[in-house]
Amino acid sequence: MKIHNVFILGLAVAVSLTLKAASPVDLSPIKELLSIPSVSADVAANDKAIDWMRGYLESRGVWCVVETFPKDGRKILYAATKPGLKAPDYVLVTHLDVVAPASPAQFVPVEREGHLYARGACDTKVNAFCGAEALIRLNGRASVGCVFASDEEIGGNTTKHMVSLGYGHPQKAVVVLDAGSMSPDIRYACKGNAYYKVTATGRSGHSARPEACDNPIYKLAEAAMKIRDAYPHQKPGEYGNVASVTIIGGGDSQNRIPETASMTVNVRFVSGGLEDQRVLVEHITGLKTELIRGTDAAISRPDDPEILRMQRLMKAAYPERACDIVRGLGANDSRYFPQFGKPMMTISMDHDGGHTDNEWCSVRDIPRFIGLLMAYLAPPDVIGK
Repeated sequence: MKIHNVFILGLAVAVSLTLKAASPVDLSPIKELLSIPSVSADVAANDKAIDWMRGYLESRGVWCVVETFPKDGRKILYAATKPGLKAPDYVLVTHLDVVAPASPAQFVPVEREGHLYARGACDTKVNAFCGAEALIRLNGRASVGCVFASDEEIGGNTTKHMVSLGYGHPQKAVVVLDAGSMSPDIRYACKGNAYYKVTATGRSGHSARPEACDNPIYKLAEAAMKIRDAYPHQKPGEYGNVASVTIIGGGDSQNRIPETASMTVNVRFVSGGLEDQRVLVEHITGLKTELIRGTDAAISRPDDPEILRMQRLMKAAYPERACDIVRGLGANDSRYFPQFGKPMMTISMDHDGGHTDNEWCSVRDIPRFIGLLMAYLAPPDVIGK
């Protein structure tokens, strides 16, 4: 009977807090944040986005601290519902950097037919704003912290750095607020993500005498086909390692065969470590293979009680959603939290078009998603207050 009552209370929490948060949200601050062109490589623009979020939170009473990333000095923000709270029950993880747009016009938010279009509308500034609103509305009444990273799209090392400084050490669970594709589900796993430089070496010379040369570009082309054949495309329902050749380079003259040529191979993997994948790529290609950067997989148990609780609350708040518990195909900053042994999950509001020139989020879903976060993060004695 006690378990049944807890289940009913959980559903009531979701409905109550979702309805409380369901009043229309002022889009003005969201549009301000979206208008900041915080492309990952632009440190100054990312600092501006971090400063904006810090100002928004601090002006509403939320404790914040900003650290700098040693490599390039960019700012990273951590905020919490209680001053000095570094190891909260729940850690939210999100980011304010974005991929480069097809046009600067994407930094001018546009409302159309219930959608808000802009770079970062789905990946992932509006998700980050919803997390900030949850902090504000639960300030002093829950145990929640949030890492606002500034380089997730190029590796997420700012999140890793904040964790190394002692911020965001979860006591119960990690909730990553980040976009995938159209994501009505809860993702409990993200693949490892590694980038390798594969180099072919030959003998250079004039292109008029190819017989006197050993062309490394041909070796590289053959190696690329070996990668293609060794990592076949995944069929629906399969969840294994995949690899793609993403960059090829070599040569500096139109009439000279180069001495070397190289390509980047991106491997997304489920098991094994970065060195295991490097050795495998080198074995497949027969060419020198070096790690550029990468992170291991982050996989939780799909039947973890915290993940199941999120699913129950999501189903109550989103009766039209499937709300399945699934494995993610991409990588996100949950990769920096497996060592804590706590469940990790990734969720997102209604959106589509991440990394495209048609990126959007649902305006109607913003308050509802804030309500879902509050329902999950709020302790029982906060309900109804």
